[in-house]
Amino acid sequence: MDNNIYNRKPNFEDAVLGNLEKSEISFLPGSNGDNNKFLIWVDETLPLRELKEAIGSKTVFKYRLQFFTSLSKHQGEVIKAPLTPREQAMILEMKAWEGRNYRHSA
Repeated sequence: MDNNIYNRKPNFEDAVLGNLEKSEISFLPGSNGDNNKFLIWVDETLPLRELKEAIGSKTVFKYRLQFFTSLSKHQGEVIKAPLTPREQAMILEMKAWEGRNYRHSA
């Protein structure tokens, strides 16, 4: 079984790998080239709860990790869940706030 970890925050892979390496779980990390997805192959009999416990609750919540048992399930979830008008308004509000409060430089 592969467990895909999906996240929108950058640089979460090191935290996940560090915690998994400290655990007794056998895993094989991978990547699909997308910065927001991190693939981990584990034994198919391993409960998802044990994987999450090995990664650690602080890491799961800090990076807002979402777990999917296949990449196609994640893609199906994304397709099924378009943004609501309220979510779209919140994104526009955050972009406007960021534009007023942060100066981006190259």
